[in-house]
Amino acid sequence: MHAPELLSEQHIVRHFQCGEVVLDQWLQRTALKNQQNNASKTFVVCDENKQVMGFYCLSAGSVSHQFVAGALRRNMPDPIPVIILGRLAVDCSAQGKQLGVSMLKDAVLKSKTVANQIGVKALLVHALNQQAKQFYLKYGFSCSPIDEMVLMLKL
Repeated sequence: MHAPELLSEQHIVRHFQCGEVVLDQWLQRTALKNQQNNASKTFVVCDENKQVMGFYCLSAGSVSHQFVAGALRRNMPDPIPVIILGRLAVDCSAQGKQLGVSMLKDAVLKSKTVANQIGVKALLVHALNQQAKQFYLKYGFSCSPIDEMVLMLKL
């Protein structure tokens, strides 16, 4: 598999299945359109045939103080600038091989680079389910005080 790269029309997305139809459909129907409109950027990991094996997307956003724990909101404007990890998914055929962890690390590194250039406080994710929530908690994210499915990682 290759390092994450920006999604393009050359990538094969039609066969992607991660076990969550909403994520499959978003990649197949919306990801490239959002990227062309600068709404989000989708990074894909592919096999040698350009078949997408995993993806994540990043976009700019903000979060109200009420959703953020004290340490993250201290001395910050309201709303707080964040990078949103909109989606992260691995094809069923590649699950269990640490691809999700590798993509998360790549997303964090990209986010830290951006944070050093434009100023954002955290990487924010809306966990799709409890399994996703546990994944993010394992890698240092913390839950919002008012919505346990909103998690943040200080950059």
